[in-house]
Amino acid sequence: MTGTTVVTGAGGQLGIELARRLDGQQAVTLNRSQLDITDARLVERTLAEISPRLIIHAAAATNVDGCEHDRAKAYRTNAVGTWNVARAAERAGAQMVYVSTNYVFDGKKLGPYLEYDDTAPLSAYGWTKLHGERAARQVLERLFVVRTSWLYSRWGRNFLSRLTNVEASDGPLRYVGDQVANPTNAGDLAAAILDLAQTEAFGVHHLVNEGATSWYGWAAAVLTGLGRADVALEEISADDFPRAAAVPGNAELANETARAVGVTLRPWGEALASHIREIAA
Repeated sequence: MTGTTVVTGAGGQLGIELARRLDGQQAVTLNRSQLDITDARLVERTLAEISPRLIIHAAAATNVDGCEHDRAKAYRTNAVGTWNVARAAERAGAQMVYVSTNYVFDGKKLGPYLEYDDTAPLSAYGWTKLHGERAARQVLERLFVVRTSWLYSRWGRNFLSRLTNVEASDGPLRYVGDQVANPTNAGDLAAAILDLAQTEAFGVHHLVNEGATSWYGWAAAVLTGLGRADVALEEISADDFPRAAAVPGNAELANETARAVGVTLRPWGEALASHIREIAA
């Protein structure tokens, strides 16, 4: 596929990794200050001027607890904003990738969720992202919905960035052991999205690093990889860590439909080890 690629949410973890991989190609990356996706007229005018062939819509309200505190803002961004981008994509004749979340599921399933399992979000974040999926489908046929999970990278504040700067005196660190999902490297996800966009396999796809662990298991793997045996770690239950938003106990995703067209991601432990080597260097 040739033509200009537009990335919304270019200031986020995924947006930065997409921009790095699109460097030197026909690409326009737009951060929050450059494109307010809740402004329908601005979105339509901006994208009409660019006339893209592909829009990767990564802009979103992603603070799970923050969405619970301000549901109206989350809805404007994740649902209405997505509809604005999808409508502009349709009018420009562009394909679109909408980046969604594993939190569209309620976590009651035994085993990983498949792309067409029933959705039942527990939180405002999950509901508004699901509404974004539905809104995009209303107006756009050439649409990839990409659900992902527990994203991390070298950019910004995330789960790993907090652990890489921890002091031994900060321990014991307490992490939940009864909520599981797929830790996913943002660079791996960006590469997989660009590969998927080269296919005609429109529809719902799960793109995550293979395998799942808990917050506790993830923290333990990070500290081990960093050689931080001096930091004490304690496993707790979700009941011991109250949050504004309800979080599914099992949010593991399986990459089935993307694999069928040749798009795969490596195991999460391998991706994490590679990431730790990079930041150490």
